[in-house]
Amino acid sequence: MIIDYLEKLHHEMYESKLNLEIECHKKEVLQDDNKKFIQALENSLDENFESFSPRDVDFESHLKIESLLTEQKKTEAEIGELEAEIAKLNTHLAELEHVLKIARENEKSSLIKETHEEKNVVDKWNFLLMQEIEHQRLAKNMHDFALQSFTNLIHKVEICTKIMDVDAVRCRLELHAVSKQIRDIIQDTRNIIYELCPMALDDIHLGYVLEKEVGKLRKSEILNVSYETLGEPIELPPIISLNILRVVREACNNILKHANAKHVVVQVKYEDNGIGIYIEDDGIGFIINDIQNLKRKDGSGLGIPMMQERICLFSGRLDIDSEPGKGTRIAVKIPFDKEDE
Repeated sequence: MIIDYLEKLHHEMYESKLNLEIECHKKEVLQDDNKKFIQALENSLDENFESFSPRDVDFESHLKIESLLTEQKKTEAEIGELEAEIAKLNTHLAELEHVLKIARENEKSSLIKETHEEKNVVDKWNFLLMQEIEHQRLAKNMHDFALQSFTNLIHKVEICTKIMDVDAVRCRLELHAVSKQIRDIIQDTRNIIYELCPMALDDIHLGYVLEKEVGKLRKSEILNVSYETLGEPIELPPIISLNILRVVREACNNILKHANAKHVVVQVKYEDNGIGIYIEDDGIGFIINDIQNLKRKDGSGLGIPMMQERICLFSGRLDIDSEPGKGTRIAVKIPFDKEDE
């Protein structure tokens, strides 16, 4: 299929871009270190001593400085070439993504026109598309912290191997920084793993996991957060519980990032014919149509379409009521028959 080919091409181009960005970052770090080394050599030279003393001048330091300056010019040119290649790849990727979008929309439209039986294929496509968006977001997070952090670690270790015999104090400081950075990477990796697969859902009730998620709000600057559960708890299938958790997480993140709220109420209501999740804050609010139509270059936003898509997969409904200055109210309802437990 043409879409498979385009996606493969997009993946290859994106991998090439990542490799170029890593190479460019390494050269930028090297250039910064060379600048510091040149400055240190220049500071070590006593110009007055060289001017008035009949003794030989430290020619070795001067030659080293000239060599480093030549290397700096070469590295600067290489960085410029890499940045130009990255810019070209960004342009090609944007064009390819536009073509992919059109191809996907055309394929989706053709599927919708098919029989009722083929409607299931459309639902699966929407689910896969939603997963792809989520994977791209996680890939971007991994790129932003993991690849760059590991590149810095490699460079710091290389520095330590060079200076460990001549500057033990600096070597220890560098190793201390490496240790701290590794701990930060481990914690960030744990957070991403939890986003991908919250293992607690396998053996812990949904209510407990939701309360844990809401607990993150209590650690923020929000003054008052309340959480309550009404009705007799229902043992939901894990896939439904997982998607409810992701919707609540998205809503909580939106409150933290955008709402500027002081009071938040989260309520879970178990009913005979389903489950309801209600989230209300007294933040700045927004115009719903403006947010739903918002498209940012980096793909970020409030994630409302993805939240709605998750709930629709289970024949549920997500309603949002908000006005500027009057806060936001989110109501999620998913039908569920207790007799099917």
